[in-house]
Amino acid sequence: MADKPPPLRLEIDADKIAWLIFDAPDARVNLLDTQVMRHLDHYLTELESRIATGHPVALVLWSGKPDTYIAGADVREIAEIEDEEDGRTKSAMGQRIFQRLGRLGIPKIAAIHGTCLGGGTELALACDWRLATDTRATAIGLPEIKLGLIPGFGGSVRLPRLIGIQRALSMILTERSLSAATAYRYGLVDQILDEAGFRNSAAEVALDAVLGRLEHVPPHMPPKDRLLEGTRLGRRLLFRGARRRVRNASGTRYPAALKAIEVIEDTIDLPIDEALAIEAEALGYVATTDVCRNLVRLFRGGQAANKAFAPDLVAQQPEAEKIAVLGAGIMGGGIAELAAANDISVVLKDIDQEALDLGLRHASELLRKAGERGIIEPEEVGLKFALVHGTLTYERFGDVDVVIEAVVERLHVKQQVLRDVEPELPAHAVFATNTSSLSVTELGKVAARPDRVVGLHFFNPVHRMPLVEIIRGESTSDAALATVFRLARRLGKTPVLVADRPGFIVNRLLAPYLNEVGFLLDDGTDVARIDRTLKEFGMPMGPCRLLDEVGFDVAAHVAREMARSYGERMQPSAALRTLADLGRLGKKNGRGFYTYSNGDERVDREVDRAFGSAGRGVAPEDIIDRCLLISVNEAMYALEEGVVAGPADVDLAMVMGTGFPPFRGGPLAWAESRGARSVRDRLLELRERHGDRFTPAPGLVRLADTDGSFTADALWQSPGSPPEV
Repeated sequence: MADKPPPLRLEIDADKIAWLIFDAPDARVNLLDTQVMRHLDHYLTELESRIATGHPVALVLWSGKPDTYIAGADVREIAEIEDEEDGRTKSAMGQRIFQRLGRLGIPKIAAIHGTCLGGGTELALACDWRLATDTRATAIGLPEIKLGLIPGFGGSVRLPRLIGIQRALSMILTERSLSAATAYRYGLVDQILDEAGFRNSAAEVALDAVLGRLEHVPPHMPPKDRLLEGTRLGRRLLFRGARRRVRNASGTRYPAALKAIEVIEDTIDLPIDEALAIEAEALGYVATTDVCRNLVRLFRGGQAANKAFAPDLVAQQPEAEKIAVLGAGIMGGGIAELAAANDISVVLKDIDQEALDLGLRHASELLRKAGERGIIEPEEVGLKFALVHGTLTYERFGDVDVVIEAVVERLHVKQQVLRDVEPELPAHAVFATNTSSLSVTELGKVAARPDRVVGLHFFNPVHRMPLVEIIRGESTSDAALATVFRLARRLGKTPVLVADRPGFIVNRLLAPYLNEVGFLLDDGTDVARIDRTLKEFGMPMGPCRLLDEVGFDVAAHVAREMARSYGERMQPSAALRTLADLGRLGKKNGRGFYTYSNGDERVDREVDRAFGSAGRGVAPEDIIDRCLLISVNEAMYALEEGVVAGPADVDLAMVMGTGFPPFRGGPLAWAESRGARSVRDRLLELRERHGDRFTPAPGLVRLADTDGSFTADALWQSPGSPPEV
């Protein structure tokens, strides 16, 4: 067998321009792993020797990948950082190599086409000139904060010196990537060039640089910003404001954001070598925090989920160019907007004109807001909405590739919809139900082509929640599953493959969490305390407020289904049944745990009075344990049954599907921080005080007895696991 080609190579053309070409073999993208950095170091040694002889005269850093420049560091290596000193050393190694690059005695040009993130952007910052193609594929960013890190190969030092403090803080703290046009406006990119002929244009720029024909044009900065950034008092105000915004958004839960501000403030006026040393120390600190380890694990879990189902088979499926959505409610309108935003033609059908009009307006409004926020170009809003076609009939269904059903959560209704639509579809079309808890297998029993029936569960609001659960029924074919996997990824969603069990994974774990609210009310805890406690824990909203959002009628229906499937431990609390019987539907009729009037929401004190609660009752730590440990316990049952492949999928699904605080890593990572024995003992204590619903699951008992880990995937390859395909 022939040796693999190296991940980068050096070529020198007839004009004495050196091309350092990043092109990792057998990989879709280029990453700056240890092997690549060693090769880069080696080639820099070679270039230093050659430059001494006058050959080459310029260096262009180029990518051999079609739509990726360099996608950043290898996250697996980040996960392997052992301690602060190891993190500092790895940061200093990257800095040293990039410093060598920056000190080469010839013009260095980064020619960027496609995704340029993290270490790729830091590599470009070490060059003299940065060029970018004018395509949508080109995106430049420093998203390290998303992993609990800071830019550690010189980015935290070089970026504010190049584009200014405020723009650098914006790039680093928001994780947003810049288009080529925005990067040019910021001064991060020196020229924007056509994709066609990009290599020839880059060569011309390199020769111009050699001949001294290029000048750096400082980016335009309003006088107010120049005053702020150019004075000590102004800078103090900038950094104070940045810290305040971070603390208002997330407190001190994400230390990397505050550390990034600190590094920029401390290094902005220092000599480069001193500044880089401070950056390396900071990288070592944040890389070993629990927050970083949790975020890296979630990121890797998302990567694994995208490849969980037969990647080769997924790649073989044709793209869905036209889909249909049945049901024009909030969910249906949201799915239609998502498809149109991703350039997929979509038919939105309902049986009622008023409902259809509402769905179309909802899709239009979401697209308009996306244009205002810069998610899509404002001039494209109308073009994308034109991809949405509303209808009351099936006349446009003859060439759709996927139908997504989003009608009321009743099995007989969904079965009738499937019977009605199937004769109107081409043979290859996939019918995907958006059910949140019903059996895909039972639904498929009425289909003429049950192999084309699959579950595709979106979460509300569709345009914000990154998760979809993909459910395989007993008759679902590999090809149908692969088709919806590919569609989910095109829609920008992270798919988690789950077994066809009631509630799947997210709602199964969410049900006992929400159900415990009723028991807490019966025990004298008021609504405000419950919600405040869970929000302080890190949840995006408290469980009472979430129940209002879901609707008491929907929650009661799901609770009955869960109890029917899982028995006593899922029996609905009497308090929630009482509230539903009183006609409280939540936000949809303005009466739930909260009242809603003219955009104002307040706790409805009648609820507290109905249960005799007035700010007393259960302590915050008991609220947290009762709501969350019961959910952890249910996760252990689900893992035993093979509902998902392992703990990483549980945590990923709960973070992406419910907003469980990412800095805690998911419910099982949080349980791991407490230890299996501690969790078991606490559940036994809660069972003694509050009933058998807290009885530890058999898998949890085994874990405690063996001092095992909640997050060890290898422990959960049970016979019930979803089949490998």
